[in-house]
Amino acid sequence: MPYTTAQLSDLQDITDVLHGYCRAIDDNRPDDVAAFFTEDCVLDYGGDYTHLVGRPLARRFFAGGTDRLYRRSAHHVSNIEVAFVDDDAANSCAYVNAWHEFNVDQFDPAVFTEGMPNAWIYGRYLDEFVRVDDVWRIARRTFRAMGHEKWQSPVTYIDRSHAGGTSPSVD
Repeated sequence: MPYTTAQLSDLQDITDVLHGYCRAIDDNRPDDVAAFFTEDCVLDYGGDYTHLVGRPLARRFFAGGTDRLYRRSAHHVSNIEVAFVDDDAANSCAYVNAWHEFNVDQFDPAVFTEGMPNAWIYGRYLDEFVRVDDVWRIARRTFRAMGHEKWQSPVTYIDRSHAGGTSPSVD
């Protein structure tokens, strides 16, 4: 698909949002993480977190992970695809690979007799972006897992029953 010059600039801005989100999560900056989302955002991270609405709730969700559940993390996004809906809206699909070192004191030591495991989760962010005051923000995020190792909570997996179902132009 040929992009206009403006779309190439927007594509880079959207990619920068995805990268900035990862850096802010990994640096334990939940306020900065939440700022990448619109005030009325809708988040669906699957598992037990399928309908989080609004930036304040998003901030609490992210702070719960970065401040309490895990001590360190490393989020990596790749395979970023963007489809522009119009000049101020776009859909994206990005692969995510996220490593977490959990805080031992947040889990039952009887279960983890050899210390808290590191855990990885792999999947896709399916995002709807909108431009607000000339800044691209995530209005809706859906995370779907493709796999995990030692993840400690329920996950929702990608629906692989139909081809192309997670393309940014479909959702």
